[in-house]
Amino acid sequence: MTTSDQIQTLPSLSVETDSRASFTSDALDAGALCALSIRAMQAAAAALSGPASAQLVSISHDVTGKAFEGGSAAIESRTDRQTRTLIFMGSELSSAAGLHIRSTAIFRLDAA
Repeated sequence: MTTSDQIQTLPSLSVETDSRASFTSDALDAGALCALSIRAMQAAAAALSGPASAQLVSISHDVTGKAFEGGSAAIESRTDRQTRTLIFMGSELSSAAGLHIRSTAIFRLDAA
C-alpha cells in the first residue's frame, strides 16, 4: 500500500547534451533515481532516432545502495548498439557521493 508520504516529486531534468543530463534535488530514493535515469535515456534515444519515434521496450536497473542525500547529480547515457529498428543503451547516475544507479534499456524505433 502506498501512502502520500512515500510519493516523491521528481526534479526537473536538464538535458545538457545528447548523452548527459543533470538535476539538483533534496534526498531521493532509488525509485525516483530510476525514473530520472529512464527520462535521461528517453531524451538520448529521441535525439538518436531522428524522425522516428523511440519507444522504451525493456529496462533494467542496478542499484548500488549508495544513498542520494541531495545536491546535484548527473546521468551519462551511452549507445551500446543501434540497428535499423532498435537502440541498446546504458546510463549511469552519479553524484559527489558516487554511483547510485546503473541502467540498461532497449528502445524500438517506429517509423515516423
